[in-house]
Amino acid sequence: TQNKIIEGLKSQIQGFREHLFSQKIRFKDINGNEFLDWENKSLGEICEKKSSNISANKIEDNFGEYLIYGASGVLKKIDFYEEKNDYISIVKDGAGVGRLFYCKGKSSVLGTMDIIKPKNTNSHFLFYLLSNIDFTKYVTGSTIPHIYFKDYKNENFGIPCFEEQTKIANFLSSIDSKIDTEKQILQKLEEQKKYLLQNLFV
Repeated sequence: TQNKIIEGLKSQIQGFREHLFSQKIRFKDINGNEFLDWENKSLGEICEKKSSNISANKIEDNFGEYLIYGASGVLKKIDFYEEKNDYISIVKDGAGVGRLFYCKGKSSVLGTMDIIKPKNTNSHFLFYLLSNIDFTKYVTGSTIPHIYFKDYKNENFGIPCFEEQTKIANFLSSIDSKIDTEKQILQKLEEQKKYLLQNLFV
């Protein structure tokens, strides 16, 4: 069934991610040679944080063609954007704190989220790297949970050269695309089932 396929792909990407980031699996360059050794870097060296001050009620009556993301994903489309290039957003306040989204350029996020922009780093690679961080250990505040970039920016990672980053990112993205496709198929099947059930008793 579709659900089994999706679960299978999810555990597959998880396994590959662990093997790739622990360097158990390494890619080779176009000539079949080993890439350079990975360099140890802190998160703060490979990306920067930017804040947003857009509140949900500020954009209530705003409609357009540019996406804006909230804590559970795409919120709506508005008539302006704050970020020109692809970036990663992270929920920094409230429910879903630590949740990550890969955001396409020409979009924005609500003020409850931080924008994480790559510095000389492949943006998809950075997304998968951030997905390996356990953000729960950085959560502060009991009523409303928060996480701060200043706390987790010192996490250290082995970072490959840009070319190897791109290979890793493309490989993991291809599995992610498969998951998205299977989810769409599942949604269509659910809709068909619902339609058939509704029309069965007409």
